Amino acid sequence: MLKYLLAQDEGKTLEFKENIRPVQNILRTAVAFANTAGGTLVIGVRDRTKEVVGIRDPLGEEERIASIFADGIRPTLVPEIQIVSWRDRELIIVKIPHLVGPYYIRSEGPENGVYIRLGSTNRRAGPELIAGIQRLAVNTFFDEQPCTEVNSEAIDFRAASEFFSKASRTITPSARRSLGLLVDHACREFPSRGAVLLFGKDIGAKNFMAKSISI
Repeated sequence: MLKYLLAQDEGKTLEFKENIRPVQNILRTAVAFANTAGGTLVIGVRDRTKEVVGIRDPLGEEERIASIFADGIRPTLVPEIQIVSWRDRELIIVKIPHLVGPYYIRSEGPENGVYIRLGSTNRRAGPELIAGIQRLAVNTFFDEQPCTEVNSEAIDFRAASEFFSKASRTITPSARRSLGLLVDHACREFPSRGAVLLFGKDIGAKNFMAKSISI
């Protein structure tokens, strides 16, 4: 894997760093990766020449990176951190998934600390881009969100049972949760928006959900 990465040039999903300083640059890259398409950060390699210089204290640096991410990025971003050997040197590979954000640098705030990846550079996102990311977050998880306007009695569980029986699934009380028909919110149980759309008894509630998607 490392051999493959070293053969690549920096770009939208790959960046080389000699070390983790300055910390702000590491945070910007991590946030930009998370907000754009995910990416891999290789630490211990000079970015322009791709010379492998290694990390003197890889275990200590691994711990510092985890702390930097935990303290410096909001919402919480948990990367995959690996220590790998290359000949007689140790490097750190940080894999950052593409997540629905927007993710931002805590010290810069949610208005100024959102970054995206353009080519091999990190660019601060303006209000329109931030709004776009926020809309994506709502649409991506819309069906899993609680529908607080109704309660579980609004769901036709008989229809749901018939539907899932085709896939040999039985709608037990616990399955209602595991299948996402019911979700917890504010210490209460509500139907998910997806459950209302698919199995809601009230046509008015279904129309309300459909209208919410289009807004």
